[in-house]
Amino acid sequence: MTARLGPFLLALLLTGAPGCTGKESLVTVVGPGRVNDPRNKSLRFDILEFGLQEFCREMTRRGVPLKLNDSDPVIGRFFADTCSSQVIDVDSRKSLVVQYSGRGYAWTAQSQRVGFTSAGVVEYAPDFLVHEGAMYVYFRPSNISAASFETQLIESGVAGSVASVLGVPVNDLGQHIVRSQLERGFTVIRKNKSGEVDFGLGYVPKGQLPLRPFRVEHSRKLTLANDGTEVHSGQQDYLGGFEITKKHQALYLTMTLDGAPAVDLLVVPRAYADQMTGRYITQPGPVPLASPPLFEDVLTSGQVLRRRIPLPPGLYYVVIDHSAAAGRSAPPAQVADDRAAKIDYLVQLGKAR
Repeated sequence: MTARLGPFLLALLLTGAPGCTGKESLVTVVGPGRVNDPRNKSLRFDILEFGLQEFCREMTRRGVPLKLNDSDPVIGRFFADTCSSQVIDVDSRKSLVVQYSGRGYAWTAQSQRVGFTSAGVVEYAPDFLVHEGAMYVYFRPSNISAASFETQLIESGVAGSVASVLGVPVNDLGQHIVRSQLERGFTVIRKNKSGEVDFGLGYVPKGQLPLRPFRVEHSRKLTLANDGTEVHSGQQDYLGGFEITKKHQALYLTMTLDGAPAVDLLVVPRAYADQMTGRYITQPGPVPLASPPLFEDVLTSGQVLRRRIPLPPGLYYVVIDHSAAAGRSAPPAQVADDRAAKIDYLVQLGKAR
């Protein structure tokens, strides 16, 4: 039920700014051998600080994917509304402290969609290794002083009944598991100088990468997302925000669908996406579009969709709609006819032409 919604609440897509090369230059000059030496604690912690500059900015502009297990499709998102970070850099204690609050949703067979809010304070003992040009940054929690969980919506009344029978309040159950999952920590992998990153829960050994549905090699486009999601009938998923940083850029979408005949793809600005997710987390059923989409298409089963979407600078979301609330496809609304749409998606940033 809500018990396993916590794994990705702080598994954030940490990125060093592509133009911020000072620390990377330091790594190049010093060399990976000295950087990897655990005795060089001050040098290693100094290099880790470059990521903290972008930590909260990324958290508050991107939805963090939620999964039951690392290899499973995405079942929901967490959107941070606030985030603050602090560096503790003394000889006896070198750590990063992150305080966050936000809202999210997830879908399970027992509960259907669950909307929730969550807040927490986590102290990480960070470390990293440089391996064949890639930087593996490890965040191991050393102190979790708070991890609250407040349910806003349970679409299925059965879930609430089950929790009552078991004598376990949904909020307490969610809070307990959120805390236990946060204790796993996460790994951020900065793969190249363009700022492209990947991440996984727990410890990812150097030289390895988390499983991804699309293999990307030697692309001039920057990969923003490469994952799989599962959207049930009558549900939606909100991918983003994806930032267009300058004029004459475009989002490139590569997607496949299995398990359902079709779903709708809609691109909307962040302002409208925020309105829609606010309702989606607190109200049952799909959310109609707040305004006409900037892009609209239908993803059909058995075909590979490839689209280039030129957009002006700004933050955008890709809405996957598996309902009759938006777009041209209209799956059955009855739960008995539910056919989960399994979508693999690759979102990249590149030149508009």
